[in-house]
Amino acid sequence: MPEEHTDTSYHHGDLRNALLEAAESLLEEKGVAGTSLREVAKAAGVSHAAPYRHFRDKNALLAGLAQVGFERLAAAMGQCITDHPGDPLAQLRQASHAYVSLATDHPQMTHLMFGGVIQPQHWTAGLKFDSERAFEGLLRIVRNGQAAGLYIDKDTHDIALLAWSTVHGFALLCTAGHLSLIA
Repeated sequence: MPEEHTDTSYHHGDLRNALLEAAESLLEEKGVAGTSLREVAKAAGVSHAAPYRHFRDKNALLAGLAQVGFERLAAAMGQCITDHPGDPLAQLRQASHAYVSLATDHPQMTHLMFGGVIQPQHWTAGLKFDSERAFEGLLRIVRNGQAAGLYIDKDTHDIALLAWSTVHGFALLCTAGHLSLIA
């Protein structure tokens, strides 16, 4: 009678997401340098070869992880519009708060997303799409403010870049410990 295979770590119902969850935990704990495919596999409880079914190398894993961050940011931008449908100023306030919260709650993820860690040749189509979708949420908020006469009638993209740069700079100052957040 053949020996029964009892190792269940090889089979996984949602391996890609389990790997990304494990990678995110490692990223926040150990930073980019401490996030390897082998460590992610170990943290997810799968064989060291299992991550290669979804990520060809560490760069692909990091791109997938950054995509998760941009998906969350895009969802947060959309939620701001949903929460305050007729109030673009409240939309911008909530969007700013969401961005700063992302940066302060997940500084390593923010660094991965915006710190130049992933070189352009490693950006996947999904990562590009979700990063653009996140910025499009901010563009919509600015357009709403322009339509309401709250913001100057200049280039929407330039205004959004100014708002993003300002909030991003503030968030970096907070995560570096140079400012305290006042709730």
